[in-house]
Amino acid sequence: MKQKINDLIKSDGIKQLVKYGMVGVVGLVIDMGVYYLLVNKYSVHYPFSSHLSNLLDGKMSVGMLDILISNIISSTLAVINNFILNSYFTFKVTDNKLKRFASFAGIAIFGMVISSMLLTLFIGIMKMDDMLAKAFAICIVAAIQFLINKFFTFKEHKK
Repeated sequence: MKQKINDLIKSDGIKQLVKYGMVGVVGLVIDMGVYYLLVNKYSVHYPFSSHLSNLLDGKMSVGMLDILISNIISSTLAVINNFILNSYFTFKVTDNKLKRFASFAGIAIFGMVISSMLLTLFIGIMKMDDMLAKAFAICIVAAIQFLINKFFTFKEHKK
C-alpha cells in the first residue's frame, strides 16, 4: 500500500497537477489583482456599458456589466500568462504553439462564460461579496479547465 501511494505521488499526473496548481496561483494573483484594481480600487466604468444595458432593455445594470467586463479583462491577462507557464513549466509541450493556444484560449473563453454566469449568480442574485464570488468562480472553473487542458490542449502527440 505504501509503495502504491509513493508511486502515485511520484507519477507524472500528480506532478503536473501540482505544477498546474502553482501556475494557477500565479494566474489567480494576476486575475484577482487586476480585477480588484478595476472593480474596487479604481471603480472603472466602461463607456459602452450603458449602451449594452440599453440593448438588454435594462435587464442588467451598468454596474454589473462593468464587473463582467473587468472580469473578462482580468481573466484574459491570466489566461495568456497561464498558457505560457503551462506550456514551458507544467506540461513541457511547446510544439504547435498557435494550435495549442487556440485550444487553450477556447477553453478559457468557455471558462469566462461559466465564470461570468457564476458571478451573475453569486453577486447579482445571492448578493455575495464580489471578491469572494470571484474566488469561488475561479476555483470551480480551474478544476474543469485542468482536466480539459490536460487531455486535449497539452496532450503529447506520439511521434
